[in-house]
Amino acid sequence: MTPHQQRLVRSLSILRRLQVGAADRQTLIDHVQSECGPFAYEAESAKAVESRLAHDIKFLRENLLVNIPSVDRSTNTYEIADFGDFRPLCLTDTELDALMTLLQSFQSGAPHSEAVAGFLVRIADLLPTAQQQVLTTRQARLRMELRYRDTETIAPAVQRAIDKAIRERRHLQFAYRTASQQDDQSRVHEVQPDHQYFDPSRGHLYLNAYWLTSDGPVGKHKQERWQSFRLDRILADEHLRVLSQKVPPLRPRRPHHQLEYWLSPQIARLGQVTRHFEEMAVHETNDAGWVRITGTTDDLFQATRFLLSYGPNCRVTGGADAKREMEKLIREMATVYGFLPTE
Repeated sequence: MTPHQQRLVRSLSILRRLQVGAADRQTLIDHVQSECGPFAYEAESAKAVESRLAHDIKFLRENLLVNIPSVDRSTNTYEIADFGDFRPLCLTDTELDALMTLLQSFQSGAPHSEAVAGFLVRIADLLPTAQQQVLTTRQARLRMELRYRDTETIAPAVQRAIDKAIRERRHLQFAYRTASQQDDQSRVHEVQPDHQYFDPSRGHLYLNAYWLTSDGPVGKHKQERWQSFRLDRILADEHLRVLSQKVPPLRPRRPHHQLEYWLSPQIARLGQVTRHFEEMAVHETNDAGWVRITGTTDDLFQATRFLLSYGPNCRVTGGADAKREMEKLIREMATVYGFLPTE
């Protein structure tokens, strides 16, 4: 191979490694040598090898237009900020329709939700600009249909801001009001938007996002957790802004709450159980015919309320967070119906 071809091969090897996550110089050098051979960075000194690595990363920036910031001095690592104008993937119309359907219908909490979400976003990021625009247009058309199915009104400015933030992979700021806030004052949130989804059981559109901060009457607080927000409760006011900060390509991991519950014979007859959660496993059946099931979820709020829908045919016994949340729900319901005294 010519020197130029060798540089291209090394640079693509670096790109593949950085898609997995941040890496320091030595990790990148080792990866290139494992893929391209031990002599890929043959040089007289370690300094010369690092210089060649720096030139290969520069090639990725200037020739393939991948956005790789300079080395992070605090961790001494490189990381892809975004793929910039590097768009090596092109889909057929059928494949584009399939991707659009998956992106729109996917919901967190489904089996392998974190892996599926990251995979779909990775594919969309590698599409040419024209196909990304087609994808955005088709998604917008479908969301418009879902907006009319929402039982509440969603402000057009809110929908536009969310669409723009997701499309451009930017932070979003908005004021949000919920019925649980007794002071009737909205809170201003900053989030990294991930995706929108329609929950048919509740009849609402939601924004799933990594919740960074909230600002209210008692000040600003870090949240740093995944959260779903109802679109109709986002206010179209002066706080609604798509911010300049970019959403990183590698998202924070979603929580994995352990679940253990028993289903009655009326629900789990013959051991046939619908798989609603990740890592689900069906275990033993007790003498009364109840079946023990375990799994994990990244959305404890939705999971416990789904299990509550089984009524007396489901008993949650673990993990600790799920059991505590379910007991809290049942106590509150018992109080409402007069079975427990109000405090």
